[in-house]
Amino acid sequence: MDDKALRLQQIFRAVFELPDGAEVRNIGQGTQPNWDSLAHVSLIVAIESEFGLELSTVDSLRVTSYESAMSLLEEKGGLSASTT
Repeated sequence: MDDKALRLQQIFRAVFELPDGAEVRNIGQGTQPNWDSLAHVSLIVAIESEFGLELSTVDSLRVTSYESAMSLLEEKGGLSASTT
């Protein structure tokens, strides 16, 4: 697995207070009870900081799951398509 994908997984674990090694690839707004508006903002800020991005409000609202975050990073050049 790509280093950047591992970093994104660590961000999800940190924001949602999950144990090291917890599976995050299936996390989404509907499946993660801790995913509220504050957690969403924390997630976006952490992604921006870790990957050196500045996401628009529209892009931020597209992040509704781990997979959508991966797709956004692929689109923005943050991850290669082969990391999923």
